Amino acid sequence: MPLSPNLRGALFMMVAMAGFTLNDAITKYSSQSMNMAQVMLIRGAFASLFVGLLAWQRGALAHPGSMLQPLVALRVISEAGATVSFLVALAHLPIANVSAVLQALPLAVTMGAALVFGETVGWRRWLAIAIGFAGVLIIVRPG
Repeated sequence: MPLSPNLRGALFMMVAMAGFTLNDAITKYSSQSMNMAQVMLIRGAFASLFVGLLAWQRGALAHPGSMLQPLVALRVISEAGATVSFLVALAHLPIANVSAVLQALPLAVTMGAALVFGETVGWRRWLAIAIGFAGVLIIVRPG
């Protein structure tokens, strides 16, 4: 019996979230006994291998010259900085706190798009952002 697209999507999402959680748990465990640079190198090697094989299988490998564009380079540097920050936070904070802050990222992006780029954000989205950040504060419990 074939699965509906919605059910297939939900199953893939569950597997992906389990994978992210497992990755975070292994990273946190490894960072207790290994240097953070080693953890990042191993994690990056596995991620690069996985993404590279997937891109090769789909015929989606980009020419390396396309990464020399200034905006692409800025994005790569930003992603690398965000990854380092996330891994250091994961090593020093409870997984629940790091996950809560990470899950608030779309809220921060929406708020930044409105305040920095002048995107139109209605009152319902502002309310959702406020409720979302309140939820993060409840989970993290600062102070």
